Amino acid sequence: MLNGAYPMVKRLLEATPQEILSMNKNELITSIRMCEGRVILAVARVRGPNLVDGVSNAELVAAFGADLVSLATYDVVNPYVPGLPNKISNEAEDKALFKVQISLGRGWTLKDIRKLIGRPVGVFLTAVSEDMRKDLERRYGHVFFSRETVKLAVDQGADFIQIYSWRPQDEDLVIKSIEIAKEEVGDKVIIMSGRVHGPGLMGHLAAKELISKEFIRKLIDAGADYIALPAPGTYPGITLEKAKEFVDLIHSYDKLAALGIHTSQEGGDINTIKRLAVLIKMAGPDVIELGDSGFTESMVPPENIMALSIAIRGRRHTLRRMAISPLR
Repeated sequence: MLNGAYPMVKRLLEATPQEILSMNKNELITSIRMCEGRVILAVARVRGPNLVDGVSNAELVAAFGADLVSLATYDVVNPYVPGLPNKISNEAEDKALFKVQISLGRGWTLKDIRKLIGRPVGVFLTAVSEDMRKDLERRYGHVFFSRETVKLAVDQGADFIQIYSWRPQDEDLVIKSIEIAKEEVGDKVIIMSGRVHGPGLMGHLAAKELISKEFIRKLIDAGADYIALPAPGTYPGITLEKAKEFVDLIHSYDKLAALGIHTSQEGGDINTIKRLAVLIKMAGPDVIELGDSGFTESMVPPENIMALSIAIRGRRHTLRRMAISPLR
């Protein structure tokens, strides 16, 4: 796919939104790879408040420089994106939300958001065991992996699917989920996986090894195109040397590597973000990820996206991505 001659695509840094949205899976992977570590993925969480009234988190992260946008906790059966006007009415629910000046954005799909912001978008589908699934769906909606949810996500416009688990004992379940996704939609979307943090994992202890080379190889063998891991300085024991070792392993399989700030440090001060950005760049990943922890569990403070962007790619590329119209 990435060996030999590159397809005739622009690197993501220079492509316009319309050029980016016209890329197929392999072209998008190549376009990301060509940017030499200057691509930013930011999470715009759906199950949570929009940070600024009258605008969705997806719009906000895109406006401040994100190249790829993950709509984590997006419900593929009951789509909604807070901050946007409702397309579907629910009188009782709308009346309650009106009191706190929130618009649920009911009825907006990934395809709509993709067009609105001019960025590739994706969803997080958590791999859970059947004994947990029913209770978790009641609490969180249809945000869990299955053949049906992954197909719905792609039908609704996803460019990438993120498949992770909440428990370290569910590694085999993640592998199986990736294999199913590869069968169902693998030629259409980028399949992402890995392990980006520890404390949020149910039953995980920081003293345990968060991720192993063996698990990385299993993810790749199952069909993952992109492996995401913690950035150096964000999780105990993940040093610059350790992160680079993992990134080099992923690249040896010709897959995309990502390092992410997902341990609430994405909601820290700008100086911390800039320091982490340089460490991450030294480790050599293709993508830098910013999680959803800012003031609430919904999105990173927007100024931190801009600070990260300027640190890894300078003002020129940052301001271009921020300013260019999604119509171009």
